[in-house]
Amino acid sequence: MTNERIALRLYRTHRDTLVNYAGRLSGDHVGAEDIVQDAWLLMDRKTDSGAIREPLGYLRRIIRNLVFAQARQSRGTALIAEDFPDIVDDRPSAEAELMARQAMAFVLDAIDAMSARQKAAIKMYHFEEMKLREIAAKLGLSVSYTHSLIAEGMEICNQRRRQGL
Repeated sequence: MTNERIALRLYRTHRDTLVNYAGRLSGDHVGAEDIVQDAWLLMDRKTDSGAIREPLGYLRRIIRNLVFAQARQSRGTALIAEDFPDIVDDRPSAEAELMARQAMAFVLDAIDAMSARQKAAIKMYHFEEMKLREIAAKLGLSVSYTHSLIAEGMEICNQRRRQGL
């Protein structure tokens, strides 16, 4: 019996069962018919019919593989991230890194253009993570004036960053 006859006989005899099987695996009973037809076409193209010991099992395996391949395609990149958690690179893209560097350069240029007192207050607050009281004591200023220096400096930095980008 030729491979074509085996595949056609299996398709005719077990079509409903195979469609139900594909529907259960995929969760898409409408697309299950397409999956079964694709599986039948793949099996029909197999030239060596003697190599298939259990044609129905082989056809079910093709259906299963097609369902999983379809699921992988529909999930796209999310599947890669799930399947290879140790390899996934959480770093931002090269473009995002470049934009962040440019923004930081604009901010640093803005800080460099500030008065010595304002520059020192901004650097101590944002880079050294000092508290307002500590900065005020170190610069010999009041806490409220130190706060206004930092707030004005941050506004200058934000304006310069927005203008640059």
